[in-house]
Amino acid sequence: MTKMYTVNIDTDGFESNEAQEWVNEMANVYADMEVSDVNISGNKISFKTGFSGMDDTTEDDIRMKLDEYLTMNDAFKVNNVSVS
Repeated sequence: MTKMYTVNIDTDGFESNEAQEWVNEMANVYADMEVSDVNISGNKISFKTGFSGMDDTTEDDIRMKLDEYLTMNDAFKVNNVSVS
């Protein structure tokens, strides 16, 4: 079973469709990344994510991939990212 973490991204705002596409594309870029329960509202994007087949994934592993993807694809300004 994939260990899933909750990701919350606070932004200055975004277009809802653009944010949904950003999450979907991130899951495509990292083929082993699973994403579920995407919620986009106001200035917040939240979802659950983990790496399939890796039950030793840590919050830091998720954060590293998020930071990497945010650098590659800066679709919106990020104020805060939390992984729990």
